[in-house]
Amino acid sequence: MRMLKKLLKRLEVFMVSEMNIGVIGVGYWGSKVAREYLDLAEEGIIDGVGLCDVNKKSLDKFDSKHVIKKEVEYRRFLKSEEIDGVHIASNNKYHYEIAKESLENGKHVLLEKPMTLNSNRAYELVELSAHNGLILQVGHIFRFANVIRKTKELVDDKTFGDIYYFTLKWTTLMNPIHEVDIIWDLLPHPLDIIHFITGKWPKNWQVMARAYRRDKPSEMTFINLDYEDFIANIELSWVTAERKRLMEIIGSKGMGKIECVKQELTIFEDGEINDVEIEANNTIREEALNFIESIEKGKMPFNSHIIGAKNVDIIEAIMEDII
Repeated sequence: MRMLKKLLKRLEVFMVSEMNIGVIGVGYWGSKVAREYLDLAEEGIIDGVGLCDVNKKSLDKFDSKHVIKKEVEYRRFLKSEEIDGVHIASNNKYHYEIAKESLENGKHVLLEKPMTLNSNRAYELVELSAHNGLILQVGHIFRFANVIRKTKELVDDKTFGDIYYFTLKWTTLMNPIHEVDIIWDLLPHPLDIIHFITGKWPKNWQVMARAYRRDKPSEMTFINLDYEDFIANIELSWVTAERKRLMEIIGSKGMGKIECVKQELTIFEDGEINDVEIEANNTIREEALNFIESIEKGKMPFNSHIIGAKNVDIIEAIMEDII
């Protein structure tokens, strides 16, 4: 009953607002994002949704009374006074350019990870958003997963004791993304999950990466990270047949095994194995609601621009040390 009251109170805040959210880039991921905002419009939490993509066929897939605008040219899209905030789900290499013009046009921004492919540009966006008094958040979506939030609670409560190390496996079998290194594409998630759980960034690292197809960026890598109090090993692969989004935490009192997408958590302690009951939630929806509430309140909990920029900073340094 208490949780229901909290949810109703939260919805009351949204219901009194008038807001339109634009989605720039409605490909594989962006289409999922757009549908969540359209659902929120259907519920009356926002008024409408604008859609922008260079591929008109992608736009034509959306047929809803809540779509207030469709546009193939993002600069024209950003000139629209109807749009209050934009969720950018374009190709990584266009993140900086589109986000910068969005902020210059007075739009609040939720930018998919990685924030940029250059740390100087990431911090430039931080300064620009602060100067213009605008929200700038980054799509570190696992921060919104109930299983990751529960894991953080367990670590904070010393359920596993002193943390010795983390292992994270982010693998699948797929053709490499054109001109995209696997480290830039996949590392933002594991790196951010560790930071969210512990509040710490690595101090040192060793990284080995390989490309198995000629003239391609890295397709697999093993990264050892030193956080001083603990260590972490991250495996990234586009050449592994099994899709995994797995994290293990090993500590002085026990171990936790976390399926990050399935939102399953198992604790190994004193010779016993216990599954923790987790209510799997819709992380895209939670992230979208957080963006809307952040615009309303002028605050940026969970996934601020500083976190996104620091994530880019670390990855940029890791890329320089590839063996």
